[in-house]
Amino acid sequence: MRIRDVELRDVVVGRNWRLQSDSDVGANMIDWEIEDAPPQFRPDETVVYAGVTVFEDGEVRPILVIREVGTNDWWGDTCEFVERAWRELGPENGRQSESYVASPLPNDPSFVGAYSPETQRSGFVRWVNRVASARRGMGRGST
Repeated sequence: MRIRDVELRDVVVGRNWRLQSDSDVGANMIDWEIEDAPPQFRPDETVVYAGVTVFEDGEVRPILVIREVGTNDWWGDTCEFVERAWRELGPENGRQSESYVASPLPNDPSFVGAYSPETQRSGFVRWVNRVASARRGMGRGST
């Protein structure tokens, strides 16, 4: 499966995926190949987290955050769902936003302090209903 094939219903329930080791990371991110998440990730594997971005005007967008599990750097590559399709995160003309991932891995060291797993989960839960209600009933790649 490719990132472009991720269905919004899977983001809404907070799934994680693993970037396939043979994926061509030189290609456009939405073409990267992913697979269902294993029960545990190694620090050298790359996780694809389901999440949401909340803009100061209240707009909520589904996102996918792609990062190596064992790195301390906060965040990673990001795709967002806009106009019924996934795209690489684009510039938002300085719009302020907060982003949350649904299911941070326990062995991902970047989720600490203000970015703790609890903060991430509660932020996701607070805002994901706006994604779910806006997309309910839509087809593949739009649910």
